[in-house]
Amino acid sequence: MKIAKRLGAVAATTAALVGFVGTVPAAAAADSVHRGSTTCFNWSWGDGTVTWTVYAHNTCGSTKGLDWTTSTGAEACMWVAGGAKEHHVYPDEPKNNTWHDVSSCPPGTGD
Repeated sequence: MKIAKRLGAVAATTAALVGFVGTVPAAAAADSVHRGSTTCFNWSWGDGTVTWTVYAHNTCGSTKGLDWTTSTGAEACMWVAGGAKEHHVYPDEPKNNTWHDVSSCPPGTGD
């Protein structure tokens, strides 16, 4: 009898949790944070609708650029001092798997 009560309580708790998770708005469920790293950077950015903020931490001792391609095919670059953290807002969504360290940011790409 005790096992049946426990199983009933577990089933009720599971049903309640499933019902709670099912009530998350679709927009909130779609939001996510993208993270990655290169030789000198740990970076992240969140899904946006109008602008996208890129966060970067330069873990190397010297100033470097973090370069990536956007959803429009444009190149973007953030210049960050060694050991420093920066964040910048960009008008185009970053593309995953296009991130790399550079010794200087190309003209017209950001910093």
